[in-house]
Amino acid sequence: ISLTLDGSLGQFTNAGELNRLRSLKNLFISELFGMTKADCLLPGEVPDLEYLALDSVPSEYALAMRARWRSEVFNGTSVTISKARKPEWVKENLENPLRDWDGREHISAARFKKAVEQFKKTRREVLAVVGPQQDESTLARLTDLGREYALAFNRLDGRSPFIETEEREELFAALNTVLTDLELALSRSLVAERSAILSGVEGARD
Repeated sequence: ISLTLDGSLGQFTNAGELNRLRSLKNLFISELFGMTKADCLLPGEVPDLEYLALDSVPSEYALAMRARWRSEVFNGTSVTISKARKPEWVKENLENPLRDWDGREHISAARFKKAVEQFKKTRREVLAVVGPQQDESTLARLTDLGREYALAFNRLDGRSPFIETEEREELFAALNTVLTDLELALSRSLVAERSAILSGVEGARD
């Protein structure tokens, strides 16, 4: 059995039940939380496990799994455990669509922090501008905000660029998430508003 469990800061309860999958050979868990050391997968219960990968999971669970499976590496099990997250990190990044940048190989901690600060600033400004109704001044301001967003990330990219195709797409997606959340909150479509802010980004992005 090969099992991949991938979430977006989702909750994984009763993770200890994985020990019942005795024929489990490959397990990958990413961006799921709620597991504790009591949920640890036990080598004796899944003797055929060949590949174990944990990425962005609770630190308590990650440490327990690393301790349990360290000796199994010498028996041929491939074990990769990265981005052990503390509860404070989960709380802070619950509404941060750029959270995957934290720990990404070519993005420094300082740049991640500045990127999140810029996104949150733009998000606050968009929320302050968009209301139950839209007018031309609203759309003009959103275009300006989109341009400022792109220019800020152009500056952050600086002389040693780190914003590649994937990161550009994620920056667009992050802005889109703000508009989607607003649509739900206001119970109306924001087609014009989305077009305005994205046109501002397109006009200034490097």
